[in-house]
Amino acid sequence: MTSPRKAVLDELLEANPELNIPVNDYNINVTANQGAIIDAEQLFAAYRVFDGAGRDAHFYFHLPLCDYICHFCNYVKRKIRANNKAEELMHWADLLIRETQLYLDQVPWLRDALIRSFYIGGGTGALLLNNELAFRRLITHLNGNFNVTEDCERSLEGNPENFTEESIELALELGFNRFSVGVQSLQQEVNAFSNRGHSPEEALRAIQVLLKTGRPFSVDMMFGLPYQTAESFERDIRTLVEFGVPCLTLYRLRNVEREKMGIGNASVWNSEKHKHRLTESGMFPSISATYQMRDAATGILRANGYHPSPCGWWNKATTYPDGNIPRVSKDKWEKYNSMLAFGPGAYGWLSGNQPSFLQTHNITDINKYVAHMEGNPTVPPLAYGRILEGNVAIGTRLSFAFKANQPIILDEYRELFGVDLLNDEPYANVFAELVKRDLMSRSPDGRSFAPTWKGEELHEEIMYIYFHKSIGGTLDPACKRRTILLQPVHADTAISK
Repeated sequence: MTSPRKAVLDELLEANPELNIPVNDYNINVTANQGAIIDAEQLFAAYRVFDGAGRDAHFYFHLPLCDYICHFCNYVKRKIRANNKAEELMHWADLLIRETQLYLDQVPWLRDALIRSFYIGGGTGALLLNNELAFRRLITHLNGNFNVTEDCERSLEGNPENFTEESIELALELGFNRFSVGVQSLQQEVNAFSNRGHSPEEALRAIQVLLKTGRPFSVDMMFGLPYQTAESFERDIRTLVEFGVPCLTLYRLRNVEREKMGIGNASVWNSEKHKHRLTESGMFPSISATYQMRDAATGILRANGYHPSPCGWWNKATTYPDGNIPRVSKDKWEKYNSMLAFGPGAYGWLSGNQPSFLQTHNITDINKYVAHMEGNPTVPPLAYGRILEGNVAIGTRLSFAFKANQPIILDEYRELFGVDLLNDEPYANVFAELVKRDLMSRSPDGRSFAPTWKGEELHEEIMYIYFHKSIGGTLDPACKRRTILLQPVHADTAISK
């Protein structure tokens, strides 16, 4: 007999066929793929004249090193040399410091930007805990050269084996007050097949260590992996809830080549050989089975007082203030504050109280990044940028706002872009369609919109199809306001893609 929840989920997938995106085509990406491309020189020129002084910003360091390479991972990374780990970590701390110094020396406003959230990711950011001197040098540089607010949320991302009682003491001493641990699965066969370097027991030990800190932390879990079922994924989530984990983040497997998108490296499973083998052998679960996993997990989370803010990030009540959303998510997605990103493959954006944005992309090839930074450069290791304006900017901003799972306030779009989301096209049609499909609801006072639980269930697909494509891909921009953000970069120098 079909369960009521499964019936509702199947109905949701059947009613929205355009959102049924197969795993090998799952091209979900938080950055925009539209907009005029500018080269590295033009990008840095625009970066220098941006007015970011006194504005809130998020700061990101990308450490491209891992103890092992997961077969599904298509982020910028490489395996650290096991016999020379301390020296390699010091080398990368120095490279990141050199990169930020290039900006500090040439971008007048950077020292005055208000850093309200800070994140070290990768790769495996928490590998820095293996070299205290390198880690201290990097954090001392950050604190001494940037305007880091007293209440800054400082997050460190790692794997279970990185978080021990000793390493956590160092992280706390250096000011970190939030952590993210990549568990992905508590099934040994899933981890072994994916080349994860830890056991379920090690994952639970790390969680116990993090719980003792009293600080908020998230446990990253993936669904749609080979060997997973709805029952096994539900069991994993139930175990973590029983442990008292304050935040669980649920990610669907994406087997799309981020390398071709200019924001990552190819994974083992990205190769045509592996794609064919995994698909033909039925190792990749179907879309229906994949979302049965997620739905089973969210049922447990809802029943135990967790709420998704942002979408996919399920927090216990009162874990975070002001909407119960981590500051990193509030800054990057809800407020769409500037994201200052450093390291190979790092991408960010310059935004603010103006209707055009500048998306920044660093060199993704690690060897080329190192060669650039060791060659006495006068400019940062930028690859290219994108100018987001008109409907591209509006679609991108709406996509992030939807992801945040906080109210999308109509007046903010009138003030910033000069558009009426309820009456101007293409926005009015998109919002009407989302409400009709019960993927979005309007507040009782009529002033804002937010995702429904169905919209949250399929949030990444909605962001991609409805906001990035249906709005961002519209050629006739309805935005009534322009900006001086990109001067002195002129439209005739931009390379249209």
